[in-house]
Amino acid sequence: LILPRIIAVEDAGQLFRSVGFFTFTVILGILVHGLLILPGIYYLIVRKNPYRFILNQGEALLTAFGTASSTATLPSSIACLEEKNKVNRNVVRFVVPIGATINMDGTALYEAVAAIFIAQSREVDMDFARVLIVSITATAASVGAAGIPQVNLTGNKEMH
Repeated sequence: LILPRIIAVEDAGQLFRSVGFFTFTVILGILVHGLLILPGIYYLIVRKNPYRFILNQGEALLTAFGTASSTATLPSSIACLEEKNKVNRNVVRFVVPIGATINMDGTALYEAVAAIFIAQSREVDMDFARVLIVSITATAASVGAAGIPQVNLTGNKEMH
């Protein structure tokens, strides 16, 4: 499905620049969200060092990167929160499974950027209102996303 489209591209350099910019945008968005926005919110609410909290979640983060699955990360997330970050057991066991299901920030960011990238590559005018609608739709779609790797690749078909 993809190969005929790639062969039909007249300027392969432009294609790779566009895909590179797309990749950079997604990675930058995830880094800003994970290293600035979420820690900022944590600090405002808890008034503690958010980066110490993140370091204590190291095992869970490594599991998440290794499996790309929030579902597979649940046991290590629970262990790190209870043992290293000393979060109340009842709170952890109530909030973490819900968060693993509805807190798909990376999925929402990726799907919004992907839909905007596809629209721009097809020369669809994306004014602020359309970008906002795509972003809200991607966020809503991510809430019900399964915590299984690559399950949402087909989700972008519905967004355009």
